[in-house]
Amino acid sequence: MSFSRYIALRYFFTKRKNTAINYMSILAVVGVIISSASMLIVLSGFSGLKSYSLEFISSISPELKISASRGKTFEFTSEIKSFLKKENLKYGLSYEDKALISINENSKIVRVMGVDDGFPNKSIDSILYQGRWFDAGKNEIVVGWGTAYEMGISTLDALNPVVMYVPRAGKGQVLSEKDLVNSRRVLSSGVFSLNEELNKGLVFFDLNIARELFNLGSRAVGSIDIYCKVESTKKIESFFGSDYKIENRIQQNATIYKMLNTEQFAIYLIFSLIIVVALFNVFGALMMIGVEKRKNLQTVLVLGGSKNQVGKIFFYQGLLIAVSGCFIGVLIGSGLIVLQQKLSVFMITSTLAYPVIFELNNFLFVFFVVVVLGCIASALASRYIKKSVPQISQK
Repeated sequence: MSFSRYIALRYFFTKRKNTAINYMSILAVVGVIISSASMLIVLSGFSGLKSYSLEFISSISPELKISASRGKTFEFTSEIKSFLKKENLKYGLSYEDKALISINENSKIVRVMGVDDGFPNKSIDSILYQGRWFDAGKNEIVVGWGTAYEMGISTLDALNPVVMYVPRAGKGQVLSEKDLVNSRRVLSSGVFSLNEELNKGLVFFDLNIARELFNLGSRAVGSIDIYCKVESTKKIESFFGSDYKIENRIQQNATIYKMLNTEQFAIYLIFSLIIVVALFNVFGALMMIGVEKRKNLQTVLVLGGSKNQVGKIFFYQGLLIAVSGCFIGVLIGSGLIVLQQKLSVFMITSTLAYPVIFELNNFLFVFFVVVVLGCIASALASRYIKKSVPQISQK
């Protein structure tokens, strides 16, 4: 062990004569502990919320989505069907558009999604909140609970059906309302629950009903949704070519992922600033210790020690405060996270515990930020004390 490290360890563990400096040193360590633990807890909580949100999105987002590069629809040919069968890909067909739904003089524009029987039963079970899924070929829809509550839509209420209106494509003279829109009376067979946005703005119904309502061909689809894991998309991209757009789950929900990543970056930045504030205490404590130990530093210089060795003493001591404080803080934070996972101390609702997740990235980020900023604070204090050594030695 080098001379500077040995002296730094003695300064770190030895109780000082000056009570104020003792309190300041303890405060510096406690500040690093609290900021490290808080940062880990908040990052783990955000990871839990992020995973919870994306879990619902993944229920309706396929692994791959194949759609036309231009236009809303394309023809699902026998060649495409044969290719998907040959590659053993589990898929479903869908069409998305906008429609106006009306009931009891309440109207709302929503995004409607027509899906066929390829839509996974696992996804249906995970999102269905009340009632049942629509029957194929029947005039039935499944609405989000936000839409159902807002518009007063009841499940299988034949006396108050929902009316769907969509613009009629084409040209020609308009003589009546029927020349402008297509409409259809439908029943709500069930209610789903995903997230607030989708609960208020999405409606599921049968793909064949969508084709009839939007005047599409019998083989027209908006997208081919692949629900199984695909190791490589090269074959798929080669088969479909540039006329088709192939999107993975992240690309399909680019806005949501961008929003979550922006929020995560903001959390990183805010807590990094909090740790900077906590490390000001470390800087102050090192400066006070340097003032207190000026006679000892004079002795070190008289015995042949260099200014660099004196500077290293305080650099290593600041690093010890940062590393030990971070380690203890991470242990405390981990304990509180485990407590939340096991006992559900904090609840979002009466039945839903606040989700927290251990992620290696969060641990590494906390250690990286605390150690790097701790090194900077220690280096600044060390440099200042090292410069003041000649003045101290002359007194």
